[in-house]
Amino acid sequence: MKALKTFTIAYASLADGEHFFDYQIDSKFLTHFEAALVQEAALEVQLHLSKFLGSLELNFKVAGTVQTPCDICSEEFSLPIEGAEQILVKIVPEIPLEQDEYNVVYIQESMHSINIAEMLYELIMLSIPMRKVHSEDENGHPTCDPSVLQYLQKDQDVPDDNDEGDDDDNINPIWDELKKLK
Repeated sequence: MKALKTFTIAYASLADGEHFFDYQIDSKFLTHFEAALVQEAALEVQLHLSKFLGSLELNFKVAGTVQTPCDICSEEFSLPIEGAEQILVKIVPEIPLEQDEYNVVYIQESMHSINIAEMLYELIMLSIPMRKVHSEDENGHPTCDPSVLQYLQKDQDVPDDNDEGDDDDNINPIWDELKKLK
């Protein structure tokens, strides 16, 4: 993980108060994580670090685009994402056994630096929406691959067996027998 060394902050050498860091995230960063939902990205991360006696407050803001397949047409496209997260880092003599506090990270006093790469990775992955689709054009029409949209429209034009107006002649005789059980 030498490549992620740039995401290590030597907080012990920082004065108490506010500090600002900027990071550029691209595909090189994402290749270090096996389960990444995306492999290509162009993201800017701003970190506002506040150092206090015995704790750090990390405020992350991420914005940019990731390459992902569209959930409708499967075509790769640039999906704009943005996200923000606040993480409190408590510097303690001994790490507690139960760590059930939300967005709180414990590190021992003997540590002098913290690597934020995994925090950034989690923020990026959580900033990707569940439904990833192309944006709509100015007329409100989807900008997906037209041939795929046409194919999907054909599937919707096929009448269902449950449509009203079905002739009773097309009913499977098994259903007739089941109706008699009523």
